[in-house]
Amino acid sequence: RAWTQVVSTKGSAPSPRYGHSLISFGNRLVVFGGRDWRVANSFDSALHCFDLQRRRWHDRTAAVGGDHPGARSGQAAIPCGGGFLIFGGCSSCNELLNDTFLLRVWP
Repeated sequence: RAWTQVVSTKGSAPSPRYGHSLISFGNRLVVFGGRDWRVANSFDSALHCFDLQRRRWHDRTAAVGGDHPGARSGQAAIPCGGGFLIFGGCSSCNELLNDTFLLRVWP
């Protein structure tokens, strides 16, 4: 057993961040929200996908419709019914959130 760094060969990776969620779906990773450590008060609601086989990042923020969650950091996330569920977190106004959102990734 050994660690191996996974290097992206294509696409635009998300900015360096913390407080985000990372969920695994087969050969894909989904990153939601968090904060950019380089920019003060930079809460995010972006949705990025990484294909582990092709080693390619995709920004899927604009491709998702519906009533999407606002920018946040520190939310909980779990895989759920072909998608993922997020709960809570902290808004850019330092408001603690208790809302819940489900994003279906597969039918």
